[in-house]
Amino acid sequence: IATTILNSGNTDIIPMDQLLAACARIASVMKDQYVQFMPAVLPHILKRATEKLEVSVTDDGSNNANDESENGIEGYTVSIPGMGSKKVKINTTQLEEKAQSARALYEHARALGKEFAPFVEASANAFLPLVHCEYSGDVRSTSAQALCQVFKAACLAAAENDACNNANGAAQSLLPVLARALTKQLAKEGDEDDIENRYAIADALSEIMWDAYEHKAANGERVAQITVADARELVRRLMSLISSCINRRSTLLSEMADYSFDDDEIARCEERAHAEAEYLTHLVDSVGYQLKSLGESFAPIFGESMAGLFGQLLTASSGGTYDARAKLAAICLFDDCVEHCGSSVATAYAPALLGGIKEVLDDKNQANEESDVELKQAAVYGISQVARHAPKALSPAMGQELLMKVYSIAKEVETVSKGDMEHVTLVENAVSAMASLALFRGSPLFDSVSSEKGALTKVFLAGLPLEADYDEAGICHDGLCDLVELNLINVQAEYGTLIRIVGKIMASVSDGEEVATQNTCARLMGVINKIQQSVDGNSIQSVFSALEPDVQQALVTAMQ
Repeated sequence: IATTILNSGNTDIIPMDQLLAACARIASVMKDQYVQFMPAVLPHILKRATEKLEVSVTDDGSNNANDESENGIEGYTVSIPGMGSKKVKINTTQLEEKAQSARALYEHARALGKEFAPFVEASANAFLPLVHCEYSGDVRSTSAQALCQVFKAACLAAAENDACNNANGAAQSLLPVLARALTKQLAKEGDEDDIENRYAIADALSEIMWDAYEHKAANGERVAQITVADARELVRRLMSLISSCINRRSTLLSEMADYSFDDDEIARCEERAHAEAEYLTHLVDSVGYQLKSLGESFAPIFGESMAGLFGQLLTASSGGTYDARAKLAAICLFDDCVEHCGSSVATAYAPALLGGIKEVLDDKNQANEESDVELKQAAVYGISQVARHAPKALSPAMGQELLMKVYSIAKEVETVSKGDMEHVTLVENAVSAMASLALFRGSPLFDSVSSEKGALTKVFLAGLPLEADYDEAGICHDGLCDLVELNLINVQAEYGTLIRIVGKIMASVSDGEEVATQNTCARLMGVINKIQQSVDGNSIQSVFSALEPDVQQALVTAMQ
């Protein structure tokens, strides 16, 4: 019915914007079955996006400088150097229609996913210019969000079709174009402009970078890969934006600490500082996904553009004002550098990271707020990365000190179930860091904590399986297999705990959670076989019968 009305050109009964919104809602329900209607609906969306905006500039023939609005035409007077007063008139109805069409495209692309692929190019061509629409922040932000979903659809389709790193593929072709356009527009957005618009554009950019990093073809290659040259330019621009954002937050935090301000002014500062923090997160994520995508190739960019500013933020407050968010950004990016940029680079930057980690875990300048918990999570995560990728940077004394700190966090698993924990990710990160420091073969403290191995192993087993971070979960679950195979865990003493852990891992894997690779799952079945050879059947059956039904089924299925 909707497509019939759209194609008839008679929108007197139902306005066009309502028709397109209704189509978008229908698409969200029908999903890929809706694709048959796209040839009838999309042209109307694109027509509104590409329609030339009515803008006129004339001499101001009146003495009235007040804005005026009539029949969807908004006029205002501006003074142009060398030209005098001019009257500018803009068709604001068109601007509203362009924003509405962007929202409709967003919903259609999100609903159709990979099935949207045939419409990617036309959609991108229509909406990319609107990212730079100088007359409306709403048009810029909604268009950026729409393009983000269009790119995601291109990535999904490329991954499905095993089209990786194809220079002619839509995902690969769009990535640098969209990244440059959004980054340049963010640089043009003024500090006093609506921060929600900046946030939406930055969110779209970080989502595009995430999709480029995350989506891979069957052979493991990414379907869209940023180049080193493009990354260097993008990071340079993003670092300028990040620096400005941190400076704005520093000013706001100083004002919040000014006792001469009244409650309303402080509340305004708090709201603005929170918005800037969310904006900062997207900017940092956009950099981080490029770092992870390029790996060792990113190392020179890190040294040229990032190490200076973020190195200062690791152990110093911003502009004399403590900013937990700025410090979090620094630790996260140094974590990523140590993890992904190669062992020599990791060794070079690990000492600076360790200085920041130690400061965080010593609780300096912390108020036990949520931002501080995130800081601790990132700091503890960094310990795992240093232990694996730059162990030589850890002196025995510092290694022992950090081990005791993460142990004190991790041991909560012995007294509190994960369902009742307030900060599960922090505790799981601590479990992983503890094992990476001292339990796994080749870990920095493996040979120096023999007397403490029993207590550490007990906490490690109590913390498994890990679920919050798939990468850390995979490493620790594989490490568990190593410990059993090397007889560093007494199977006869810990068989009950091991059966519980293996069963829950298998249940998670069967639910689609990537907490263990196929190879690790096979090794875990080897752990079960070792238990069956070492423990009597009645004892094993007693443990098995106490497991949840889904865990029992997962174990039975895995053993078949």
